Amino acid sequence: MSESNITKLALASSLKELMSKKDFSKISVRNIVENCGVTRQAFYYHFQDKYDLMNWVYYTETARFVTRYGSVENWTNGIRELCLYMQKNKTFYINALNTVGQNSFQEYLFHYIRDLLVSVIEKIKNTECLEKKWDFFAEFTATAFVGLIRRWANSGMQENPAEFIAEIRKIFDGSILRELEDDEKQNEKSRKGEAPEKERS
Repeated sequence: MSESNITKLALASSLKELMSKKDFSKISVRNIVENCGVTRQAFYYHFQDKYDLMNWVYYTETARFVTRYGSVENWTNGIRELCLYMQKNKTFYINALNTVGQNSFQEYLFHYIRDLLVSVIEKIKNTECLEKKWDFFAEFTATAFVGLIRRWANSGMQENPAEFIAEIRKIFDGSILRELEDDEKQNEKSRKGEAPEKERS
């Protein structure tokens, strides 16, 4: 492992340790570096500020969930495994979910789930997702997921996340997925020169 990565991991571990004891808003760069014996100069060589460090933690810890699951069949598996990982690092992620503002974990989580959904929709439609209605559906579902995950976190992460994830999946499969499939059938008929079902007498 390179010296640069060792320093980044030391700073990340320091931040996580401090966040297990107090709110992110009360943690300073000075606290972070003093807790792990890294200089302020080294900190600013790698990160712009404590928010940049927190984002690096989010990315390095969750990227594997993004890349492993992206198919139409298993897209919710990544969210489930991410929640299980958060459960194992409960104090840090409860704190992270309650830190609001730009570049917050809530914002990161929203974009992660939204991009995952857009990818699923594009695979179903076999084309780039340009229609506003599909973008709206992706944002709506991502917002619902983030809200449920935050509520789950604030209740102590006691509930099995697979349960509420399965409920959201049912809604997606029962409405959005069905409409996507119907849309594709209509597009296929249009390509073949057939009249859409709504226009048939």
